[in-house]
Amino acid sequence: MKKIALLLTTLLLTIGLIYPGGTGRAAAAAAPAYTEISTFVEGKLLITPVKSVLVNGSAYVPVKLVGQIPGFTVAADTAGVTLTGSKGSAKLNKDNSVLYKSANYVAFKTLLKLGAIDGKYASSAISLFIWSTEDGKNKSNSMLYAISKLPGTMGIVLGKKVYLYGHPGSHWVKSVQYVDDYNQNFVMQNEAGTEWVLDLNDFVDNTMYTMESIDYLKYYYNGLTVWTRNALIADSPFKNFEKATIANFRSNPANGNLEMIIRRANGQEVPLEIEPRDDYSEYVEDILFFKNPQTAFKISDKMWSAIREERAVSGMTITELLLSWGDPDSVHEGYVVYGDQYVYFINDKVYSIVNL
Repeated sequence: MKKIALLLTTLLLTIGLIYPGGTGRAAAAAAPAYTEISTFVEGKLLITPVKSVLVNGSAYVPVKLVGQIPGFTVAADTAGVTLTGSKGSAKLNKDNSVLYKSANYVAFKTLLKLGAIDGKYASSAISLFIWSTEDGKNKSNSMLYAISKLPGTMGIVLGKKVYLYGHPGSHWVKSVQYVDDYNQNFVMQNEAGTEWVLDLNDFVDNTMYTMESIDYLKYYYNGLTVWTRNALIADSPFKNFEKATIANFRSNPANGNLEMIIRRANGQEVPLEIEPRDDYSEYVEDILFFKNPQTAFKISDKMWSAIREERAVSGMTITELLLSWGDPDSVHEGYVVYGDQYVYFINDKVYSIVNL
């Protein structure tokens, strides 16, 4: 099976399992750590705007979802919120609940005491499984077994909204189908509510990504001034090292492919497709400069003009040639080769350019 390699560091940063550098780290470490997790009831994913959360390692379920767990009811009045299960009732208080994003969450261990349910938090899938029947238990355990057979950390996409190259729109990963000892499939659901099966055996590496991946890229790059490096941009519409701005990142609505939107000085927005890869930020930092190269490398106006026009001229330094034409096809003692053009150096400067 081919492995779907996601931007896992991005996802882990977003859900709080890895902390980015910077000031305020000590204060953040002292505060409760909230990690959003998926919720499965009787083996079925609950697709809702609110998710369960881990708070310092303990699972909490949104009160809005409790009513979807068999045997539970929720009542609210001026005295507060009361949860009732087959074994008893309890009011929400500071000991059994937390407030997260302006919504009430109840501790899963409290629900276990109140109702005839059981469950398990699966760290490999960042998901909470809850069941009240033997059938629900069997479905949950079957899925947990299938997750355990997935390579690497692929299980973390279970229950998440994802985007896929070649598939427009967003999709929920609803479950894992265990096919045999070597094959599993993901059962997906698109925005229209239609289920379809993603055959992992035929899937291509790195072509699934999450909203967290997009948010990560937006957070670090949106609004930055950049200079476009044409040598690494296929069919570039830009002038070499044209000054521009990173405007946005998105999933292309027509094909699902990840794109970076570059805004030119005249306001035109140009989408650039980011090819599937382990780390999308590598592509961004490969094709763009974040400081003016002319200033950074102290390039004369004459040489800068040639670089902007993607010309190689006598007197260029090796750095200036690379900025103009990119990496050569091959490197030799005293010269480099670009296709059928041989560029010769004397004292580390371009001496002559020969077309063969």
